[in-house]
Amino acid sequence: MNFEVELKVGKPNSLGNTLKVVKFVEKNPKNFTQLTKLLLHKDSIISMRAMNAVKRLIRADAELFDANKKDFLNKFSKSKASVVRLGLIIIYFDFLKHFTESELKKIKTLSLAWTKEATDWMVLAQGLKLLEKLAIKDQALQKDLLKLARSLSKDDRKAVAGKAKKIVERFSTS
Repeated sequence: MNFEVELKVGKPNSLGNTLKVVKFVEKNPKNFTQLTKLLLHKDSIISMRAMNAVKRLIRADAELFDANKKDFLNKFSKSKASVVRLGLIIIYFDFLKHFTESELKKIKTLSLAWTKEATDWMVLAQGLKLLEKLAIKDQALQKDLLKLARSLSKDDRKAVAGKAKKIVERFSTS
């Protein structure tokens, strides 16, 4: 199966043939790496659908996640694409218990930087959600997150401002 061709099919805001790709990889797990390479594709539709497929596959089979964890932290985290960063933030959140302390430190650094740089409301909202969870036991991160959340609490987008205000309320009393 040519994943690039399959993931390009369909209207931009649809899944296209993503579920077809997922079913194929479920039957042929050795092709997972081939799919993950498309996370770095220059076409954002293809990388978005590849990320959607990857998230579905690793949620169904944590062994796929564990076998590729280092790539999620190192290789794919170099992407500048919002869809990839959003997907990684969600993956990090979903699989926090699978990471070592040093890996969590890297996730904190990446997530904070991405959230500071982001303009996409979903990256901002999900980044804040992940950072809030990571900051619970990390005073230094709480301080950085609080500063970021205060600036985002004035955002025009309700999802971003609302999450930021909750973080300010939660960590201002800590």
